Amino acid sequence: MLDLAAMAGSGPGREQSELLVLDSCHSTWLFDVPAKRFRRILKGLDVDPSLAATDWRAYERLELSEGSDAFVVVLNAAGTRRIRSWRHVDGCEQCEGERTAELSVEDIRRFAHA
Repeated sequence: MLDLAAMAGSGPGREQSELLVLDSCHSTWLFDVPAKRFRRILKGLDVDPSLAATDWRAYERLELSEGSDAFVVVLNAAGTRRIRSWRHVDGCEQCEGERTAELSVEDIRRFAHA
């Protein structure tokens, strides 16, 4: 398991407010690590990004596997409610390079504070 506190914070693609940003093939995931909440911004839709964003939602923990691009958002303490996804990488086997449009840093900042 990777250390979320160490991953969040400053650095490429991350905000100073301990926001962890994960990019999957079809969504940009924003994790507010201290508040244990997340939201997704769906990509590739022909609508304003603000219409394609989910509300902030609580989570119990985020599992990032070392040696894999997969991640799991555990929604409850029992671990019975989960969302599985994977990070998009160059040569992605999940989408075979059919990645949808990226969000700007300004869009990510706007959604982080909404």
